[in-house]
Amino acid sequence: MFKIGSFKAIGTRLNKKIERSINDFGPPFTLFSLLGLLYYCLFYFAWVVLFGTGINQEGLILRLIATFLCLGLLLRGQWPEIAKKWLPIYWYITLTYCLPFFFTWLFLHNPASLLRLMAFSSIIFWLVLLVDWVSALILFFLGVAAAIGASSLNHTVCPLTHYVYSIFSIYAGFLILVALLAKNRKHLETQKKLKTAEALGSGIAHEMRTPLSAIIMGIEGAKKYFPVLIDTYQLAKKNNLEGLQIIPSRRFEVLSTLFDDIEREAKFGHVIMDMLLCNVKPVVFKKNAAEVLKISDCIHKALQHYPFSEGQESLIHWNHDNDFSFMGSEELVVHVVLNLLKNALYYILTAGKGQIDLWQTIERKANVLHFKDTATGISQDVQDILFQQLLGHKSNRVGLGLAFCARAMQELGGSIECHTVEGEFSEFLLYFPRIKGV
Repeated sequence: MFKIGSFKAIGTRLNKKIERSINDFGPPFTLFSLLGLLYYCLFYFAWVVLFGTGINQEGLILRLIATFLCLGLLLRGQWPEIAKKWLPIYWYITLTYCLPFFFTWLFLHNPASLLRLMAFSSIIFWLVLLVDWVSALILFFLGVAAAIGASSLNHTVCPLTHYVYSIFSIYAGFLILVALLAKNRKHLETQKKLKTAEALGSGIAHEMRTPLSAIIMGIEGAKKYFPVLIDTYQLAKKNNLEGLQIIPSRRFEVLSTLFDDIEREAKFGHVIMDMLLCNVKPVVFKKNAAEVLKISDCIHKALQHYPFSEGQESLIHWNHDNDFSFMGSEELVVHVVLNLLKNALYYILTAGKGQIDLWQTIERKANVLHFKDTATGISQDVQDILFQQLLGHKSNRVGLGLAFCARAMQELGGSIECHTVEGEFSEFLLYFPRIKGV
């Protein structure tokens, strides 16, 4: 016998699965809710006023439910924090009700209406565009089945004859096939772009690594003897050596750290190339064997590898408490932290303010790494597509880096979330599954 806790656990797992599924699509919550309010509410009442169409009580109730669902989606930013985590499942409920259920119900009430047939035709395309194809099929059949069940209980609808069912089934099957073919074409185009980016990135990286490595090797050799030249110049200046060309003090200060700066920038180039190649190469997810690791070791390695500019390292505040172990790949987690570091430091530099805070928490079902920067926050329109794999987006927050982070966390059996307030902060929460017995 199920208890309340069992239903809650099932709901939580379903919500997490849906969240992982929609990360690659960046659902347009705001656009969908605005279109829904326009159609289900404003357009309907305008139709009644302009054309004198009678208001059907059942249709009005169904439209009001759809209107409130869209309104709740539009006002998701005002939800309490405890409710925001259920946004993925709320999104799927809204889609199921507003598209397959509602339009199927309209069609079955008047299957001879060409307008309602056209409206029904659009729902499968909407679903395939908004979610992955498996979810689209599930939501489609759930909504259609619910509408047929509700219509069968209503004695005022048109009789659901064998003819209606046959036309309905054939038409629905044809639409699903066409929609999936269109979806597959879009997927192939995306994969083609990623392969092009991978090939281009590999070529550039190959050409750049050789001169960068030569620069690093040359600087490492020069650094051994450069202090001797510095000391010799200072000694000559102190003894007023005749013919000595005086170097301005500011230039001399730059010279004293010149080789360190060049070496840091050259190593930074290597790190950035590694990150970019890791973000576009799918093979990185296949070659890493899972092992038991400590999150503190991964963070420490990422901080060691990142080539900080002067003063940047002091912006990072890491609380080492609540260290935890997880099963996964060190390379994936290190690159996730590197991507988050790169984004955060870029926006701190842009805003001229902020710092980075890292800490760990241990929850009942997962261990969480918190990564927070207090720079610019993230705007609402970007939040909806934050983890979507987009190339050339105008926002630096969106693109290959965060998409890689989301996919890497999925490979580890976890997930990533973002809590943000525009103009104040962005906090990324990385959820790692707990190891049994640890």
